[in-house]
Amino acid sequence: MKNTQKKKAWNAFSLYIRAKYADSNGDVKCVTCGHVAKWKGDGMQAGHYVNSRCNSVLLNEDIVYPQCVKCNIYKHGNQNMYNFFMLKKHTKKKLEEFENLKYKKKIIKEYEWKELAEMYKEKTNYLIQEKELI
Repeated sequence: MKNTQKKKAWNAFSLYIRAKYADSNGDVKCVTCGHVAKWKGDGMQAGHYVNSRCNSVLLNEDIVYPQCVKCNIYKHGNQNMYNFFMLKKHTKKKLEEFENLKYKKKIIKEYEWKELAEMYKEKTNYLIQEKELI
């Protein structure tokens, strides 16, 4: 990810996803294996249901949830368990729509990445205050 603003937006989004699903103790649970870690630590990441980093998928809140490093990186998303998790939340038809996002071209300009980064920083700061996360 060489685009600096895109990388900043991703980093802000990743923190937001983990804060969004953190409990009152600041713990977040991996959606694929159940491992629990602190929302802001190195043990938890924001993992994609759709295995793609294209613009239409990257910051999509409907398909990104907390995943531990083991599932997200070493098990390549632990897709079987991720699919099981997503089927509890969505219909098969909706999951097919999510899968098709990786084929949809979406152009995001540099200033838009910057706005997205700022928006997700604000959303994360709000959650930190509301949930009293450390």
